[in-house]
Amino acid sequence: MDDYSFLGDNETHWTQAIRRGYAMSFLLFAFHDNGVFDEIKNKMPISSDQISKNLGLNKKVLESGLNFLVNSDNSITKDEKGNYVMSKRGEKRLYSDQARAMSIGAIGAYHTLLTNYSSMLKNEKTYGKDFIRDGRLVAISSVLTGKSNYSWVAKKFRDLNVDTVVDLGCGSGDIIIDFCNRHDTFNGIGLDIDPAAVKVAEENVKKNNLNNRIELITGDMLDPKTYSHKISSKGDKVAFNAIMALHEFLRDGEEAVINVLKKMKKEFPESYFILGEFNKCSDEEFQKIPIYERMHMLFYQEIIHGLTNQGLASLNTWKEMFKKADVELIEYKSDFPFRLVEYVLKF
Repeated sequence: MDDYSFLGDNETHWTQAIRRGYAMSFLLFAFHDNGVFDEIKNKMPISSDQISKNLGLNKKVLESGLNFLVNSDNSITKDEKGNYVMSKRGEKRLYSDQARAMSIGAIGAYHTLLTNYSSMLKNEKTYGKDFIRDGRLVAISSVLTGKSNYSWVAKKFRDLNVDTVVDLGCGSGDIIIDFCNRHDTFNGIGLDIDPAAVKVAEENVKKNNLNNRIELITGDMLDPKTYSHKISSKGDKVAFNAIMALHEFLRDGEEAVINVLKKMKKEFPESYFILGEFNKCSDEEFQKIPIYERMHMLFYQEIIHGLTNQGLASLNTWKEMFKKADVELIEYKSDFPFRLVEYVLKF
């Protein structure tokens, strides 16, 4: 049985831990998104007056949030003059991939799911119709969750002698940028249906001086015909990559994903597709994972996907879908962090 002591030894511990976490979650997001943590880290000690002037923020609101953080956590402290200082532990924790993915993604992009949860529960509001996630923040946070896979995937593409890598659901462009930086033999194309994500990607490609090697396209992964003509001339050997993107179409059932794979095979015969997806967890599997380790995956599976009407599939279900789509599963690797599995397919 897992140790649940971190949930609190009594009602007061439990309720006040929830109160702290509720406030902390929004403060972490706001301070990351508005550059407050960067100001403190780079210019400490620094006053709230100086931070607010540097960033154009409301001083009173800023100061209240920082004071809550000072007295509820050990990441930010105050010196004898009342200036703010980031502790070494704070710098390590606040800038960890886990913290940034949680604050920017789970809170920044998806807090709307929980603030509207009661209305959804009563069928008064529907996700996708009455409210929606922030695509810009999803694009940024998805990189922090999936980037541990990049080096393995890029090496596979190099081993396959690929000329052009097409990243489906490219988000902020970090994946295709990473691939092109790792191997100067690659050209890249980023495809995403969300214009906000593509805008972020354009800025990132420009910052990395890769405009001459990476093209960005706003398009629908569901219909390869709409973008195949833009890809066919980009190299002799084209391959596709998608990390945590294709599962979104499971909201329409497995057949929707199978049809996408069939269409891609028709448009891009003999090409490769490396697909990275979360291995859906059963209740029994969750209970065997230590509670600290399961929280990120549990939130991802049951909150982010459960409440946005997206689907997820287990490793075995993905393998069955590949069979039904008549695409060849060359190999797969299932020991990445966060239950991510990478499948190497051939059309």
